[in-house]
Amino acid sequence: MARHVEEHHPFDFFVHTDSIPSVWCAGCGIGTVVYAFLQAVEEAEINPNKMCVVSGLGCTGKVSEYLNCKSYSITDGHVIRYAANLSHEKQDLRVVVYSDNADFLISGAKDFIDTGRRGANLLVIHINNFFYIITENTVIPATPFVRTSPDNNFELPFNVPLLAESCGATYVARWTPFHAGWLKYSMIDVFSRQGFSVIEIISPCLIYYAGSCRIGDAVERMKFYNDNSVMKRGESVENLDIRAHDKIIVGKFVDKK
Repeated sequence: MARHVEEHHPFDFFVHTDSIPSVWCAGCGIGTVVYAFLQAVEEAEINPNKMCVVSGLGCTGKVSEYLNCKSYSITDGHVIRYAANLSHEKQDLRVVVYSDNADFLISGAKDFIDTGRRGANLLVIHINNFFYIITENTVIPATPFVRTSPDNNFELPFNVPLLAESCGATYVARWTPFHAGWLKYSMIDVFSRQGFSVIEIISPCLIYYAGSCRIGDAVERMKFYNDNSVMKRGESVENLDIRAHDKIIVGKFVDKK
């Protein structure tokens, strides 16, 4: 008589399994980033009870709902400010932020500046999808392509690593979902230190292509990252504006231990 074998996933200890499958599209960069995060937590031997995850709007806002640790969902856009305050009040916790372009556009650079000035012990994982669509009076982010604003001027993305270092970040890196292994090791690196750290992930939404609304193929998107990324560790943050290069520059750029 065959015995029933109960199946477990290695990360059941840190994930609300009853909420899986997630809302993210198959092959979405967010899922890849979260899996790299789980691997980093395990390899760095971080106690989930000493971890707090704060997320905001959009698809990244669901991250806090799936992880079995202290978590908060912030819907006013000031996710970094809230996390910095929490880190200051609960210094025994390792606080991690998942943010996207909606959070970033609402809070602007002020929350970055305030966080850097306070020297908060905080990791910001910023999933940057660089897609701008036209509304009546403004341009808002959605996924990876740049559209024109109502006055026909291009609204272009921030150089996030430059902004992060300018605001006092002591660790700054940029990766794509294709570089998931490097991303994991960046997170492990951050877990071993104190201070304000920012890891940017360039991760276009699979649903949109420039000029079309067809769903993009996940393998096709990974090939895009393979063909259009170049690693330049230690590159000056002033040279990381994506508009200025044919390829996405990835790597670790700031490391002030």
